[in-house]
Parts: sequence; structure tokens; C-alpha cells
Amino acid sequence: MKKQRRNKNWVQDYFFLIIPKPLKDELLSSWLTRTALVHKRKLSDFLTLFVKREGNCISSKDIDFKYDEKLLDALTIKSGFDRLNILKMSLRSEEGHLFTCNNCLYPPKQIRKLVDKRTHYGLMFCPKCLAEDEIPYFRKKWRYFFYNACPKHKIFLTDRCGCCHEKITLSKLKDVDEICYCSKCGRDLRLTLTYPLTSHFYYGLKAIKWFETGLEKGYFLINKQKINSLFVFESFTRLSWLLDRKEKLKLDKFPLLKNYKKLCKRSDNYDSKKALPIYKSFFLTAMVYHLFQNYPNNFINFAKENHLTHRELAHSFKDIPFWYKNLVDSLVPPHNTTGREISESEVLGAIKYLEKIGQIVNKENVARIVGCHYTINKRFSKIYHSLKFNIFR
Repeated sequence: MKKQRRNKNWVQDYFFLIIPKPLKDELLSSWLTRTALVHKRKLSDFLTLFVKREGNCISSKDIDFKYDEKLLDALTIKSGFDRLNILKMSLRSEEGHLFTCNNCLYPPKQIRKLVDKRTHYGLMFCPKCLAEDEIPYFRKKWRYFFYNACPKHKIFLTDRCGCCHEKITLSKLKDVDEICYCSKCGRDLRLTLTYPLTSHFYYGLKAIKWFETGLEKGYFLINKQKINSLFVFESFTRLSWLLDRKEKLKLDKFPLLKNYKKLCKRSDNYDSKKALPIYKSFFLTAMVYHLFQNYPNNFINFAKENHLTHRELAHSFKDIPFWYKNLVDSLVPPHNTTGREISESEVLGAIKYLEKIGQIVNKENVARIVGCHYTINKRFSKIYHSLKFNIFR
């Protein structure tokens, strides 16, 4: 008689054999990987055996952000933990506080993406935090866009092995007892060399702590008013985009402005840009923090110095928070779309002046000489395009 074929999925009917306790602010993938390793399994194999067949498919996706009802139900049953405790480790537990997501497949801008060909991010970590842990684990806050350095140890976070430079991916770990090793070369990540931030960069650490505290409380105190943390973080993404003006940025009294511009110059010539996005997001976080300090002066000065209009600050802002809209309306009033009356001779004179001093003749430069905004004033736009057609045809 042929031997009956053993059911390879028999483990699916049993609870986890060993169940590590979730640690403070632990990431779901961190806890799952620790659970898999104590079972002497790779994460994908562990999920295939104990949860469901598609282990490889699950572990290859962003399991920390992906909302999977079946997976949550299975983990709740297998571990014996309350469903809320499982969900608390997921980044989705920050929905409504850090971001909004209407059945979105990919993390919003407030969450650092792990699968991104442009940035090549691995899972960020602080080597000194891992070294101090009795049981090493990865934190949720290391996935937040604003969290780029460790305020406790005053060092930048890193996302790759200090030896082989492989980006950190927990799902690739196997044959180790703890999750603090590189999946490629096996080096202990706690030994990764780090360079302490000088006191000049402490302003950026202060910004990170400010955002972290606001998220924990669920609100920020701005101008003696409590502002919902979600409104601030949604505005954060818009403002960081506006602030990222490279060498053209003007931001009075921002202490790290020279460092930011120096980094932008390096990014144009530096072949390996893997670490630069981490430093850049550190500066952008500090800039957004700067706008809300000495309120409303820093915000107003930023708009004036960079010639930002109400349209640029608010237009095409999808699901714009009511608080942010009121803020922009009060600090940067909308322009009159018609604007003052401008004559053809003014525009022509500005063009000739720019040619005389050897500057580039374009719509923005001509508008600056005339004294209007090049996208708002309809009269100017009509005259400029008419003159450009006649002069350059």
C-alpha cells in the first residue's frame, strides 16, 4: 500500500508554540519575525505553516501597513492576544492621528515606504537603541517620515548594514536567535558605527521630539490653541513640498539653512544617494517645525520671502484640512485674479531691461520687474504671451 501523503498544512490547526510578548511601540513585522525565529523558521515559512499558505506573498508586502482582516483574525486566534493588541503594532493604528487612508494600497507620505526604487529605503533603526534593548526589536516610530534621528542618543537613524550596506529587511532573516543581525552578511546591527550629531543639529532633534509628542497626545499646541495632530501632519506633507526649494529657498533665522543647501548641492553630484534622503527629510522636518514657532511670524516671512501666493499654499491640496485653510486665508490673503492694470509698455520695458543686464527673459523674471505675480495676474499673462509671440516668431 502506498503511504498516505502527509498534510503539509497540519500546523495551521494549532496555536503558536512559543509566543513572545509584544514590546513597547513594537512594529508588527518585528514581533512576527521574533515569533518566527523562536520557531526556528523564516518569516515566510512560518506564516505558511501556522497562518495560511501564501506565506511568501504576505511577507513580501508591507505587512506593517497592509490591512488584512483574515491575517489579523488568524494572528489573534493563534497567539491568544486581544485583536486590539495585534492592531496596535500595525501602522494602521495611527490612522486618524498621523494619516488618513481610504482603502489605500500604499503608505501615505507620512509613512516611510520600504519598497521604493527611488529612495532604496530599508527598515530604519537606531543601533544604540538596539544595543540597549534586553530583547532587540524594531519600533513603529522608525517608520514615520518625520523620525529620522534618535533624540535620545543624538544620532541619525540608518537603514542598512554598516558592513555590506545591504538594506534591512526582516523577512529575509533566518538561522538567528535575535532580529538584530544583517540578513546578508550576518553582522550584528548593534555594532553599526554612528556619528554623533553636533549641538548645531539639536534644533532638528527638538523638531522630531515636538512631532513625536504631538502624535502621542493627539494634538499640537499652536498659538495657544489645541490643533488635532492629523491636521498638522496632513499640512506637514504640503509644507515640506513647498519648503524643498533647494538653493532658491529663503528661510530667515532657520539655523540649518546652510546645511540643507549644502546637502542639495551634494545630491546633484553624489553618485550613491542612498543616505541622502534620510538627511534631507531631517532638514525638512526641522523646517516645518520652524514655521510653527514664533507663530505667525515665521510662516508669514516664509511666504513673503519666497513670493508664495495663496494659490501655491492651498491650491490642489487634496482633502485640505479646515484648520490649514483658515491658517493660509488669515496669513496669506488670496490675490485678485485680475490684479492691477498693467500696460503693454511696462512689460516690454521689463523685457528690454532684462536683455540689457544679461538676465534670462522668462515670464517669472519679467513679472518680478513689473511688480506682479506671473501666474495670478491675467492681464500680465495675456500681454506677455502676445509680446513673446511677436518678438520671437
